[in-house]
Amino acid sequence: MTPARLREARRAMVEGEAGSVDLAACAPALIRSWARRQAAGLSPVGRASGTPHASALQLAQAREQQHELIAHARPAMEFVYEQTRDTDSIVLLSDAQGLLLDTLGDASFANRAERVALRAGANWHEQWRGTNAIGTALAEQRPVVIHGSEHYLERNGFLTCAAAPIIDPAGVLLGAIDISSDHRQFHRHTLGLVRSAARMIEHRLFETRHRDSLRLRIHKYREGIAGLTEGLLALSEDGWLIGANMAGLHLLGLARQDIAGLCIDAVFDTSVEALHERSQAGHGWPFELRRPDGSLLWVQVEAGRGGIDVTPEPAAPDTATALPDETERVVAECKGNLSEAARRLGISRTTLYRRLQR
Repeated sequence: MTPARLREARRAMVEGEAGSVDLAACAPALIRSWARRQAAGLSPVGRASGTPHASALQLAQAREQQHELIAHARPAMEFVYEQTRDTDSIVLLSDAQGLLLDTLGDASFANRAERVALRAGANWHEQWRGTNAIGTALAEQRPVVIHGSEHYLERNGFLTCAAAPIIDPAGVLLGAIDISSDHRQFHRHTLGLVRSAARMIEHRLFETRHRDSLRLRIHKYREGIAGLTEGLLALSEDGWLIGANMAGLHLLGLARQDIAGLCIDAVFDTSVEALHERSQAGHGWPFELRRPDGSLLWVQVEAGRGGIDVTPEPAAPDTATALPDETERVVAECKGNLSEAARRLGISRTTLYRRLQR
């Protein structure tokens, strides 16, 4: 739609005359966002009163609380900035409430952007700024582009913005990463760039949170393992899904609510013990696993201090220092915690698994 038609469509929505204009050309997410702001009574013209802006102290406290997010986002922001340098663009990071935590961009555009509060400490939640890429990506919890007159506030119409939400390994919304520039610099590839940046951040968050867990790297193709598009899953010792990145959930057809609610045998025709054995047999290289629907995915198993030891042990007789009934007794005392049981018995988890299987 042309800018003039967009403004007319927004006016009709605000004034309750949506039926008088054709909104079919507008993205559904845009219409939903306009409707939310219309229902809240936000005016698209003038300056909204009471728009919050964090003080230096409040911003410092917010940055301290979001230290992990900022630390992992900064390299991704610098990567994005290298791709958009000298294009009158700015890269922004917000928390889940729309507070801008960090910015990076061309000085000339940054000065112009600050006139509409595109700077650290400003809040770009839809409640205060209407339809905008950061606020709408957070509200919709999906990547969005808001271009020119699609912004709810007319004073932001000179911008074109693309933003993607950042989801942590537990499925919790952490914030959003955004690229904003002059509307004349609009490029369709910008959305793909922020989506890739969000994936980079989610990937690093997963690696940090689950460095001590049993981890599965999954992909449709063997060559996709350890790449930007790989799926990541973290499992508890008894095989429950305790963490995932969005790529992993997408590959398995799962939702964020499924984290902590499914066991490994619900997503693959396997068990924790079978994963251990397959990884040992293949010396840690990727292998194919069948899903309940019959499809196949490539999987690579990794383990941290809290996961299964997948390092093959030298073949040796099982010189057990405990009788089978004592093994079962210790496992029962540990309430099924096999790592703790192996520690008490003075044997490896691998030996304990073999003993229990027998």
